[in-house]
Amino acid sequence: MTDQLFKLKVEEVEIGRPIVEFVNFPSFYGLQKVKAPIYIYRATKEISPCVVVTACMHGDEINGLRAAQLLMKGKLKLLKGTLIIIPAVNIYGFLNKQRYLPDRKDLNRCFPGKAKGSFGARFANFIFKQITKYGDVFVDLHSGGPGRFNIPQIRCDLETKGMLELVNNISIPLVVNSTLRDGSLREAINDLGRPCIVFEGGEGLRIDETIAKYGVNLVKSILSHYGMIRTKMSFKEEKFIIRKTKWMRAVKGGLLINKAHHGKIVKEGEIVGELRQLTGELISRITMEHDGVILGISKSSVVMAGDALYNIGFLGEESHEEIDDLQEGDGELSDYFDFEV
Repeated sequence: MTDQLFKLKVEEVEIGRPIVEFVNFPSFYGLQKVKAPIYIYRATKEISPCVVVTACMHGDEINGLRAAQLLMKGKLKLLKGTLIIIPAVNIYGFLNKQRYLPDRKDLNRCFPGKAKGSFGARFANFIFKQITKYGDVFVDLHSGGPGRFNIPQIRCDLETKGMLELVNNISIPLVVNSTLRDGSLREAINDLGRPCIVFEGGEGLRIDETIAKYGVNLVKSILSHYGMIRTKMSFKEEKFIIRKTKWMRAVKGGLLINKAHHGKIVKEGEIVGELRQLTGELISRITMEHDGVILGISKSSVVMAGDALYNIGFLGEESHEEIDDLQEGDGELSDYFDFEV
């Protein structure tokens, strides 16, 4: 059986009429056909600016898929350009409720891929060629893994051309200026000199409508920035720049009792959790080594030595004034997530 794979042809899409088509992806073992949806909205004859939204790059990260659904059903009125959405890029992982591809590769470590490489490399190459043929700006929607919750945040390289201006006009106040990961879609897009923003929010295998709406608002704010839509959406102008992140890990195993939550501004020496024996005796207290903000948190209360518990972000100098103001109050970065769809 020969796979008749889809080829993206935006120039053939009717102007002004959004479409959703189920298209052919590479088959399972050459036997089982695989189809996945793709959304294309071409507003004008001129295809550019073209924003490409990808979700479910890891098959268990379904908050991005939900955000894609809301965008596709949201009756957007594009004024110019094109919006392309692939709500389940890793359809294989999604069908199996797993992070990885059938060959156990992480798709987001396979880009830009190779036409004659492993299944993961071939699939990444196939997707990459389709979306980069048209895309000017890319948004990749992610979440934490199962049992790990991330506060809504974006990850990007602020040194990329045009990225700082873009970040200053988007709806998410928390910005992680992160290094590029080898084989990630973001790295491959960056190598082409085009901006790619990664959204992180929520946890794997669990839809959170509020988190999904943050993803929707992020895409809307990007469309608005490029003059592709008109919106009355408002959001806080402050941006909190995270220059470094670090996971705090369990020194010993036990039952985790959280004393803090995601979005909390924490100070050096502050107790954020406890580890206790089955009988309740205290094993150890988890104490902050530096000032920071809790970006992500483990939702599993049963931990082993070495398990990741809290993802801490260290704030850049650009944020100190705003953070100092917050610390005079209740120390909640989550107060800045108050926009609505």
